[in-house]
Amino acid sequence: MSTGTPPRAHVTGWGSYAPAQILTNQDLEGMVETSDEWIVSRTGIRERRVAAAHETTASMAAVASMRAIRTAGIDADEIELILLATLTPDYWMPSTAALVKEAIGNTRAPAMDVS
Repeated sequence: MSTGTPPRAHVTGWGSYAPAQILTNQDLEGMVETSDEWIVSRTGIRERRVAAAHETTASMAAVASMRAIRTAGIDADEIELILLATLTPDYWMPSTAALVKEAIGNTRAPAMDVS
């Protein structure tokens, strides 16, 4: 049994990605019986992003991951664990995290989805 200090996780870089297409409340007014005022008063939402046909959870996460890697100034293989939180996986198997791992060029980290 080890008596040493347990390893600690820390954030060294961050990245984000949002699809280019914006769907506003005004756009929704033309699709369903609603209004900007009704939506904002109940949700606070004024617009949302919509993924393009070619964009997947994994492809968007890979872009955000590469941005985080650049921000951190590290190599992808320095990442020791890949956790991807999603309710919209690309497939049941392989995990979306495994797809991101491959896309960013990491060869050593375990990768798993969490929801």
